[in-house]
Amino acid sequence: MKKESALFDLIKSLTKSEKRFIKIHASRYTMKGRNNYLKIFDAIDKLKEFDDKKFREKINPKMFNGNLRGIKNYLYHLILDCLDFYHRDSSIDRKASKYINIARILSEKRLDEQSDKIIAKTKKLSDEFNRFENVISLNTLRKVTGFKRETITSEDIQSFYLENFAATDSMRIKLEYNKIYDELVFKRLKLGLISNPAEKKRFIANYNNLYFSQAPKSHAFDVNMYYLLSKIEYSRILMDTQDGGVYIRELIALFNKHVNRIADNLNHYLYALNVFISERVYGINRVEADEILKKIISIPLQIGEKSIAHDMRVQIFQIYYVLLTHISLIFRDYETAIAFVRKFEAEKKKFEVDFTPSFRLCMQSNIACIYFGAGQFKQALKWCNDAMAHPPKTRDDVVAVVRILNLLIHYELGNEIILPSMIKSTNNYFTKRKEKKIFVAVFISFLRSVVKAETAEDKRILFDKFKKEIIPMFGDKFENDLFEDIDILSWVETNRRI
Repeated sequence: MKKESALFDLIKSLTKSEKRFIKIHASRYTMKGRNNYLKIFDAIDKLKEFDDKKFREKINPKMFNGNLRGIKNYLYHLILDCLDFYHRDSSIDRKASKYINIARILSEKRLDEQSDKIIAKTKKLSDEFNRFENVISLNTLRKVTGFKRETITSEDIQSFYLENFAATDSMRIKLEYNKIYDELVFKRLKLGLISNPAEKKRFIANYNNLYFSQAPKSHAFDVNMYYLLSKIEYSRILMDTQDGGVYIRELIALFNKHVNRIADNLNHYLYALNVFISERVYGINRVEADEILKKIISIPLQIGEKSIAHDMRVQIFQIYYVLLTHISLIFRDYETAIAFVRKFEAEKKKFEVDFTPSFRLCMQSNIACIYFGAGQFKQALKWCNDAMAHPPKTRDDVVAVVRILNLLIHYELGNEIILPSMIKSTNNYFTKRKEKKIFVAVFISFLRSVVKAETAEDKRILFDKFKKEIIPMFGDKFENDLFEDIDILSWVETNRRI
């Protein structure tokens, strides 16, 4: 990446508060009464995309005495220094790193009493947040200082290493559970869910080990968090929603008990809240679902402006709206959901450029399902077409829902002339996936017949038969995603009465 575009990308990534801080700091730097850094900063900030020609049109390069490249390079590093200072207290790790450096500086100045106070403060912080590795760094500093001052004792050495060994053991246990969690996430993403009984048996045997078969003996938050995360992933792979729901609730309760740990484990906290809804935890009700949404939307206020990065704000926005629309589909609350959709369209401009393809597809699918459930078929078709335009393999599970929904919408709009070719295309899509759900085969066969039916009575008979065929599928995990998003039974009931 060229340095010029790197500076552009860096400036464009800044939040309003970061820009304000940088400008205040940069205003101290002047050259012959001019602040060239701010001139360059503002000129780049006004560009919509990187274009060196347009940039040079906004400034007069001659003003910089042939040193424009050097000034831009200095500005780049000045911004990085400002960001480092601005975010110095925005996370536990940054705070601890700052305190360790301060303790070292104080020690080098022979201000040992002050250094020891900072060390004690940092050790307390590290214990509270399970940063076991900091104990070793702090004890090393105390040991080196003790030898330099010739004040170290045999008892000090024993104490330092006992603490270091204890910290190493705690860190090892934490890493053991972290490793299991990472392995299970990888297996789920790469191999998917397990339905085959023989595969399930092998999988259970592989993970029935000392670290996973029982709850950890450690009281450390991180250890218990990774243990519960592992159990959730384990249950997801085995499609055990009842056990999985127990562990998800325990993990959320763990965070509720240790609210101070949300900021430094935000990804895992969001994961727990997300899975609670997306996996439809056993026994979930609307009150619980709404509580989860409140927890998600309140995160920025809860942990503070500086503690939450832009990419995390984007992630919160995406998770919030996917779950908001998903909850509306689960509880068939279409009218309220349409108001949420309008709110989403008004607010999405803040983060739209950073949306992931997966999020775009999920929202388009959810919104299409909402409009379909509300009987607004033309609006549903608009969002469905947007979802259909995504490249293959973006999210096969979501695309499967969209494909079925597309046929339903065209049936409701009376587009029976083009439906036969669309049914054929959809059938080919599912055949190529080699993962054809039972519902898909039954639905396609039914729709082919109902399109050809000549009388209302013939259609009613076909709808009755279709209903009997699909009711037994509602307890099947592999069919449930589709049934949650599209209220097939209500659609059948409405049409069989016509």
